[in-house]
Amino acid sequence: MWTRRETVVAGLLTILYGASGTCACAPGNARTRPRRGCVLTASEAQPYLAKASDTRVFLTGKEPMIPRSGNRNFDLALARTLSKAASVLEVLPGFAYYEDYDEFNAYATPAVRRDRADGTVLFGGGLLLDLMRGKESPEVSVAAVCAHEFGHIVQFKHDLQKVVQKGQKTARRGELQADFLAGYFAGVRKREKPDFPAAVFAATQSKFGDLDVDSPGHHGTPAERGAAIVKGFEAAYRQKLSLADTIVASTNYVTAI
Repeated sequence: MWTRRETVVAGLLTILYGASGTCACAPGNARTRPRRGCVLTASEAQPYLAKASDTRVFLTGKEPMIPRSGNRNFDLALARTLSKAASVLEVLPGFAYYEDYDEFNAYATPAVRRDRADGTVLFGGGLLLDLMRGKESPEVSVAAVCAHEFGHIVQFKHDLQKVVQKGQKTARRGELQADFLAGYFAGVRKREKPDFPAAVFAATQSKFGDLDVDSPGHHGTPAERGAAIVKGFEAAYRQKLSLADTIVASTNYVTAI
């Protein structure tokens, strides 16, 4: 049975439908201009990687987080969350911070800096601090953005983008699939930890939706992004799907819209 927090998701989506603001994974505008959403090709990633922090992978949750937030407890919790997300989504991404001086942002790239990694997530330091200023569960907002980027790593590993982006003029389908997979992670966490504020995932990604439907980097409207999170959540929490079945469900979901 859903908690009160889950029952207000639909209301949040309605309220946030008209929201605007900087997208947490929108195209950059100073160093490079990705054609498709918050996915950087290996060559596009190089200017970011060149000045990024050390790259870590998180297998056990006991690895030290790269200090960035100024809050040791937060960094420790984030390291554990990244480890859990990697386990649930069955990927091994490298993780690094970069200086997002041109636009608060986060990216995923197939470029690899660590052996055995499935790609790299680049998280903007400015975006981190901005999310940490949030009033409701800021650490979960950070986790939502990380889980979305991990969703792109799943796409790299399983070569999903060729399927979901075939014939598309915008990044919307690929971005919504990453949201669906992030929602799946939230659903798994909710099953394991009933007080996990999963609705924050929907609220966070809804806030970062956009209405520029003709832009190549269009991620989906606020309502579409929140709905994709909810669908992924239901796949884990209600339907208890395996990751393999969730990948199929997410592919069917985005190719039908």
